[in-house]
Amino acid sequence: MASRLYSDCLVKIFGFLKDDHSSLHSCALVNHLWCQSAIPLLWEDPLDNKKLDGRNEKHKRYALVNTYITGLPQPSHKVLIGQKIMLPPVTRSPTFEYASYLRKLDLKCFFIAIHSWTEYSNKWAKRTFTGGQIGLVIQELLRHLFLSSPRLLVLKVNVDKIGAIIVDILQNVPEARNCLTSLKEFTYFAEHPTMEILFSQISQLTGNIERFDLSIYGHTEQLINMIKAQKLFKELIINNRTNSPLGFKFWVDTDAGSVISKKASTVTYLEIENIFFPFQALSHFTSLVELNMFYCGSYNSHDWAPLSDVRLKKLKKISYKNRHSLYLESFGRFLGNAGMNLSSITIRCCTICDPEQSHLLFTSIADNCPNLIHFDGPIGSDNAREFGEMLYACSQIESLCLHPSNKCCRLVENRIDFNPLLRKITIKQPWKMRELTIIHGWKFTTEVFESFLQSRKRISKKISFCWNECEIIGNFDKVCSTYQKAGVLDKCQKLLKYD
Repeated sequence: MASRLYSDCLVKIFGFLKDDHSSLHSCALVNHLWCQSAIPLLWEDPLDNKKLDGRNEKHKRYALVNTYITGLPQPSHKVLIGQKIMLPPVTRSPTFEYASYLRKLDLKCFFIAIHSWTEYSNKWAKRTFTGGQIGLVIQELLRHLFLSSPRLLVLKVNVDKIGAIIVDILQNVPEARNCLTSLKEFTYFAEHPTMEILFSQISQLTGNIERFDLSIYGHTEQLINMIKAQKLFKELIINNRTNSPLGFKFWVDTDAGSVISKKASTVTYLEIENIFFPFQALSHFTSLVELNMFYCGSYNSHDWAPLSDVRLKKLKKISYKNRHSLYLESFGRFLGNAGMNLSSITIRCCTICDPEQSHLLFTSIADNCPNLIHFDGPIGSDNAREFGEMLYACSQIESLCLHPSNKCCRLVENRIDFNPLLRKITIKQPWKMRELTIIHGWKFTTEVFESFLQSRKRISKKISFCWNECEIIGNFDKVCSTYQKAGVLDKCQKLLKYD
């Protein structure tokens, strides 16, 4: 009993090291019990590129795939050898059933590992694998993994041909489907006709997926049915990566909008890209903590109006990026209704339809966002008073990125005076601010900039300053050099590009 308790404690402790493969590997070498506790964690997601990148990464992938191949059942060995695929010599049987520990399968990482294995195998076998032979190795390995793992928690289908192989395995080997019944996260980024079959199979196998990362390519009926089959999900990412009209209208011209809206109350993370998304749909996402909307098309004033009435009281982060229209009045009202939890606001748009309303944005933030840490958005040169109120109310602010509130961010005939805003920062002295970035058409004098740096020196707080497309009046390099030597200016950098 004591031994079992000790083992459970080790598993809990090692769980904190699951992203530190080096430390986990060291733990596995201590003794037999520690090895038994560490190995399952080491092998739950062994092919993750982030864990393998660096020194000898190709050899590490080769060794991992080799271990899986060594554990293949005899029928698979015979199939491979029958196709003249030279397998590495097996000196002894594997100590563990490594494939049974697999919990996360990213097909892109899997494909890269197979590629490394074929490269190294070519060296000792002195022959090149054909495409058909590589496909057979992939097929037998995936069949083994799906049959051996009792439960896959994460499946990322992001390589077309390998996704098709999985569909074939699930269709022809019923036992292989069992590992998908506990699936918690599903990523789809593969354009292949058989994907509709995969969606249908997943719909029948599990209703427990909590995170979807979906790319829209073409037919969507089975994709929508798969979403409908889930009991609840917490994170949703939908991206129209082909820019097709069908994908762009996915939310409004299919059943997707109504199906997702019915399940939206449990979603905490929502990301929409290249898909037209009606703002009124946000009212269903009452538990939303983070919202990202990227390049969702052109909205007119009628489209923007419903945003003013959306209330997301749990929202902490919002990022809105678009090339087309932005209405600051509606956005400001939305922020005012978002509650007191907002810590990060990013607003980037090339076309602002009501740039004169930027003061409303800062008034709303000052009144409703006391916990704001990061702000990236438009501001007018004449918004110094409202900006000052925001700096006073948002005492936790750490980083600011400010761009002029103009009709078009790229067509600035005359540079906008940043001095009034810089003076306001100097006066308010945001205690926690460590980054200031200004972009897209400002101008300022080194005299005012130096006063700002002197204020940081008085409170012994470093600052990083970045800019692009700005007109600087005075000996800027000299001021920067002086305050960098004084330890006040941590970084001073001109940005070649700011997305």
